[in-house]
Order: sequence, then structure tokens, then C-alpha cells
Amino acid sequence: MKNELAYRNEDDKCYGATGMAVGIMVFNGEEMLSSISLDEEPGAMVEMHDMYYFNGNPGLSAKSAWRQIKENYELSVAMLISNIMCRSLVLDKVPVALNRKNIIRNTVAQEGRDTCGLEDDEISRVFDREYTILFRVFNHQGVQSVIHDFADTLKRRRRMSRLEILEQLRALSML
Repeated sequence: MKNELAYRNEDDKCYGATGMAVGIMVFNGEEMLSSISLDEEPGAMVEMHDMYYFNGNPGLSAKSAWRQIKENYELSVAMLISNIMCRSLVLDKVPVALNRKNIIRNTVAQEGRDTCGLEDDEISRVFDREYTILFRVFNHQGVQSVIHDFADTLKRRRRMSRLEILEQLRALSML
């Protein structure tokens, strides 16, 4: 069976990484971001700081630890949705295919249950909220222009640090 989410080519991979960077910015996760590298395997293109991989700390209350894990889960959901939306809406200029949306929904549902112990209604609220916000973002002409510029820069440089990413995407805060 063909992987519906696999990258078709270098441009597709570049726009997927770009989408994740935009999603991180939209959901205020830039402090978690370390770098992006197109030369890494698809699952390792976006490097995050250690706090993103946080899975508990005996020095924190259970409530604080769960809150951090849930925030990181929500950022993961945003990155996955952003990856697919950027590739579909910006690069290909077509709506996200229903089968792709369902694959994403099922993936984040399983992760939400496994990682955070979320119920299906809680997972649906997170997914629907983030999907709606990101749909608006990736359909905005100004955002699309910033995305094309960022993708071109990323493709040339191959790797960008957190500060380079923030500088390139600074224009998003003005839209």
C-alpha cells in the first residue's frame, strides 16, 4: 500500500518542512524549535529542543507535567496538519484530500490517546480547532508569499537554525 503522506519529491519535502515551521510559529512553539534540515530523513527534518520531548519530571506536579505533555502533543498536531496543508494548498494549489485528512486525524487520535490519555471528544476538539486555524493561515495570500520565499531559501541553504527560521518568518507577525 502506498503511503499517502510520503513526500513525492524534493519540492514536496521542502514545502512540508516549511509548513511545519509555519505551524510552529502560528501556535507559539518557536522556543521548542532548534533547526530544520532537508538532508535529514523525513521524521527528523525538524529538530526540536529537549523540552519538546519532555515526558515527565519527578520535580514537577503531575498536573504541570501533563499540561506540558499536552502542549507538546498539540504542537505535534499543528506540525502534522501544517505539513500536509502547505504541500496541498500552497505547493499544489488543491484542497487537502479527504483520505489525507482522515489519515492525519487517525494518527493524531492514536497519539492523543497514547501520549496524553485524551478521550475522542478532546482529540476532536484539538484537531478541529487547529485544522480550522491552519486552513485560514495557509489560504491567506500574504502567508503564501512568505511560504514561497521561505521554501526557496530553505531549498538553497538545506539547513536553517532557529534564528534563521525566525528571521525568515518574521513577516508572518505583520500579517
